[in-house]
Amino acid sequence: MVPGENNNPDISGNLSLHIENDTSINPDDIPATDELSPATDELPPATDDIPSVSSQPQMELITTKIGSYLNYNEVDWFEQTEYIVFSNELKSLQRNNCIILKECKDNKRLLDLKYDDLNTLVNNIQTSVIFFSTISGFIQATRVQFAIPDDVTAIFSITVSTYISLLLSISKYYKLDEMKEQIQTLREKYSLLHNKLDHRMDVIGPWGSRSLWIHQDPVEKYKEWRNVCKQLAEDYKDIITTKQQLVTEFEIIMDTKSRNQYFIKNRQLNYQNRELLYAWDKKETELENRVAKESVHRRPSSIKLQHEELDNWADEV
Repeated sequence: MVPGENNNPDISGNLSLHIENDTSINPDDIPATDELSPATDELPPATDDIPSVSSQPQMELITTKIGSYLNYNEVDWFEQTEYIVFSNELKSLQRNNCIILKECKDNKRLLDLKYDDLNTLVNNIQTSVIFFSTISGFIQATRVQFAIPDDVTAIFSITVSTYISLLLSISKYYKLDEMKEQIQTLREKYSLLHNKLDHRMDVIGPWGSRSLWIHQDPVEKYKEWRNVCKQLAEDYKDIITTKQQLVTEFEIIMDTKSRNQYFIKNRQLNYQNRELLYAWDKKETELENRVAKESVHRRPSSIKLQHEELDNWADEV
C-alpha cells in the first residue's frame, strides 16, 4: 500500500462482482448503500422549476385550462362545468313555467266555455225582456189606430209583465249575473298570470341559444345567469301564491260536474276546429301548388298573411 492514498476499492462498483464470483458471501450480510455512501443521504434541494409529485396533477390541470383558452378551436364550450350547471337550471325553469302555464291555460279554457254559456243565457234573457217590453209598449200606443180591443191589450200586457218578472226572478235566483261577474274577474286574473309567465319565458328565452357561450368567459357568463335566476326566483314565489289563490277560486266556481261537462265540450270544439283547419290547410296547399305550377308572378301585398314572410331581413341571414 502507498501511504496517504485511498486504497479502498470502489465498493459500489465491485460489490456485485464479488457477489457473483464468491458464492460464500451471504447477501444479508452486505451493508446498505446509505451506510456505505453517507454523502448520498442528502437529496438535492427542491426548486420552483421542478414541481413535486403531489403538485404535478394541479400543474397539469392549470396548464390544460390555460392551453384550452389559448387555443379556442380545441375548446368544447358545452362540456364546461358552468355551462352544464346553467343548462340544467334553464331546463328546470322552463319546465316549471310550462307546467304552471299549461294548468292555468286549461283552467281558463274551461272558464271561457262556462262564461260563454252564461253570457249567452243572460244575453238571451235581457234581449227577450227588451223585445217583449218594446212590443207591449208598441201595442199600448197603437191600440186605437189598429182597433185592438182593450181586453186583448190588457191580457197581452199582463202576459209580458208576468214573463219578464218570471225570467228576472229565475235569473236572480240562480245568481247568473253574479256568477258571470265572478267568472269574468277570475278570467282577468288568469290573464294577468299568463302575462307574467309569458314574460318569464321571454326573459329566459334568449338564454336558450347555445352560441351565447362560444368564446365567452364561462365564469362571467354564469354570474350573469345567476343574476337573472335571482330575479326569477323572487317572482316565482309571487306566482305560486297567486296560482294558489286562483286555483281555490276556480275550484269554488267549477265543481266536478261542471269540469267534466266543459272538458268534454272542449274536446268536441277542438276536434271541430282541427277539422276546419285541416280543410283550409289542404286548400292553401292546393293553391300554392297551382301558383308554383303556373309560375304566376305575385305582387307584394301590404297585408301579410300567415304563410308570408314578416321579417325583411330573412333573406339576409
